[in-house]
Amino acid sequence: MTRVSAEGLLESVIVSPADSIAAAMARLDQAGTGALVVCSSDRKLVGVLTDGDIRRAFLRSQPLDDPCGTICSLRAISALDSDSAAEMLDLMNHHDINHLPVVDANGVLLDLILRRDLGTRLELDPTSELRLKSAAFSPNASIAEAIAALDKAGTGALVLCADDGTLRGLLTDGDFRRAILNGTAMTATCHAIASLHPLVATQSTTPVQALQMMNDHDINHLPVVDGSHRCIGLLLRKDLAPEVGLNLSAVIMAGGYGKRLLPLTERVPKPMLPVGDRPLLELTIQQLRRSGIREVNLTTHYLSDSIKDHFGDGERFGVRLSYLQENHPLGTAGGLRQMQRPDGPFVVINGDILTGLPFHEMLAYHRQHRAVMTVGVRKYEMQVPFGVVECEDLRITGVQEKPSFSFFINAGTYLLDPAACDFIPDGQPFDMTDLIHKLVEAGKRVVSFPIVEYWLDVGRHEDYQKAQQDVLKVKALA
Repeated sequence: MTRVSAEGLLESVIVSPADSIAAAMARLDQAGTGALVVCSSDRKLVGVLTDGDIRRAFLRSQPLDDPCGTICSLRAISALDSDSAAEMLDLMNHHDINHLPVVDANGVLLDLILRRDLGTRLELDPTSELRLKSAAFSPNASIAEAIAALDKAGTGALVLCADDGTLRGLLTDGDFRRAILNGTAMTATCHAIASLHPLVATQSTTPVQALQMMNDHDINHLPVVDGSHRCIGLLLRKDLAPEVGLNLSAVIMAGGYGKRLLPLTERVPKPMLPVGDRPLLELTIQQLRRSGIREVNLTTHYLSDSIKDHFGDGERFGVRLSYLQENHPLGTAGGLRQMQRPDGPFVVINGDILTGLPFHEMLAYHRQHRAVMTVGVRKYEMQVPFGVVECEDLRITGVQEKPSFSFFINAGTYLLDPAACDFIPDGQPFDMTDLIHKLVEAGKRVVSFPIVEYWLDVGRHEDYQKAQQDVLKVKALA
């Protein structure tokens, strides 16, 4: 990223708001930056003057001896010096600007960033190198081993590399989900489900080019290779264009009695039971906030005051909380009719679920499949501890020794379009399973989203004890 301060050019791009348009034109022509920074005498940012501003002044036949402060953009977008290069790039991309002043906390100009010169090389910082160490994986390992590694890495993808570091493929969480839905054996090699010829960047790729490649191909992961095709880094789209928040809200169902956890829930609602040093519900809100969700509704009923007293309006926890009080239990879906109809898709999650699910991935999946409802599912395997005898009448046709059966179970996490709420009756108990049946009967598209990340239903005493152990070691709960 080019910084004019580093090249000793900052003084050449600063003008006073009292300087004439003609003087600013001459300065702009000399600087060759396409923009000037308009500052007061104490160097505080006043605005930005671009060549476009000058052209518009010409078209209006504005006198060239007028002060340039009359034609500059007075509400210029600026960055703080503490902002990362990725955050600065995101600002410029979001606002479609090519020049970004950098100021200190008092508004004093420190620098001017030019988008056209955002880096000549794709520099890999220590964070990227550490990420590659956790995301590099053998192509010969099993899918089950790869899922565990992906959950630990937290990158949303694994880079498959040979022993010498040569890139052999890219394995994303989407590849895992497709494999699970297709019934692929978890003992199969992860090489069998990976993208074997992924798009890659090189050391000469600029950040702008890397971001453009990701946007053009709608991908979030870009391996970086050297001249011998050895993998030397892994870029994530959020490195170059961090999410500033999803257009996604959430509803947490927190009104249940938690009877299976008695006597723990006699005086404490289940979502407020401590997991580690924080309530279960706080961990859920934290995961939503990490995904960029800021608007959260809580459906409450049993001991609701303890929830409201702890969370308030949500400001301390980085979200805006609204409460949907149920006078009588309305099930896992009935309370949705009480909330103001969202403008777009929204997450619904049971208040006793702990998960590292990336909700932005679930949203992309929901949109890709044009669903009215997406249901988070979890693969559940059950082994019969006995030999199973297959019979036709009295005749035995076969025996399976301790067979294992697998199912997809409802994981208590959903993503809905607002139109799904039209199928929920007003003021009546109604569960999510009822809603699924109604939507399917009406011919609406309901799809499953396999959760390969950490997931735990804290509904029984043994699950609650497991949550206490997991919070000490699982990254998704940290």
